[in-house]
Amino acid sequence: MSLRQRASVAKRSYLDGRRSRAERQRYERYRALELADASALLDAHFTTWSDPGHVNRTGFQKALEAAKAGPLTIIETGTSAWGTDSTRLWDGYVQRFGGELWSVDLSDAPSRRLAEQVCARTHLVVQDSVSFLTEFVAEHPERTVDICYLDSWDVDWADPDASMEHGLAEYRAVEPLLRSGSVLLIDDTPTAPTFVPPAHRGRAEDFQGRHGFLPGKGALVLAELRERPDVELIWEGYSVGLAFV
Repeated sequence: MSLRQRASVAKRSYLDGRRSRAERQRYERYRALELADASALLDAHFTTWSDPGHVNRTGFQKALEAAKAGPLTIIETGTSAWGTDSTRLWDGYVQRFGGELWSVDLSDAPSRRLAEQVCARTHLVVQDSVSFLTEFVAEHPERTVDICYLDSWDVDWADPDASMEHGLAEYRAVEPLLRSGSVLLIDDTPTAPTFVPPAHRGRAEDFQGRHGFLPGKGALVLAELRERPDVELIWEGYSVGLAFV
C-alpha cells in the first residue's frame, strides 16, 4: 500500500470514528428523553433519526396503536441503521416500555453500527432471516410476537419476484407465533399505484396488468391473508399493516 493509500485509509478511519462517536452521543441524549407513550416516542424518533414526514411513519404509528400497551415482543427482519432507522425505533420502545426486540439481517454492517446504540433488551442477529425465524419458532413455540416487521429484501421493481417470495417465506416461518393481538407490518408493499415511487410506477402497473396485483415485498402475503376473517387491514401506503384479531 502506497503512502497516499495509507493516508486515505487513515483519514477514512478517523472520520468514521468521529461520526460513530457523535452518533453514540446523540443516542445517549435520545435514550435519556422521558417519553410518556408510543406517540411521543414516534415524534422523538423521527425527529432525531429520520424525517418527520417520512412515507413510512404512519405505518409505524398504526402498528403501535394496534398493539397492546406495555411490554412487547418485537421481531424485525432487516436491521436498519438508516432511512426510517426502524431498529432504533423498536429499541426505543422496549427500552422505555418493556419487552424484547430481535432484529436479524444477513449483513453484519447494521448490527456493527448499532452495537453500542441499543439496550440490553435488543438482540441483533446476523443470519438468514427465514432460518432465524424458523429456529425462533421452534425454540419459543408458546410465545406470541406482538409486532412483526418484515423489511429484509428490498424490492427490485424490474424483477420483484425474489423479494416477494422471500417475504412470503418469512411470513410462513413466523406465522405460528402470530396470534390474536399480533400486528404484521411489511415494508415495500404498495396496494395502489399512487403508493409506488414515480420512477417505478410504470413497471409496477405493467406487472399489475399481467398478474392482477401490484408487486411488493408483502404482495404474496396479502394474497394469503386478505380473505381470513381473523386478519384486519389497518394500514395501506408504501408499507402495509395487518392486525390479527
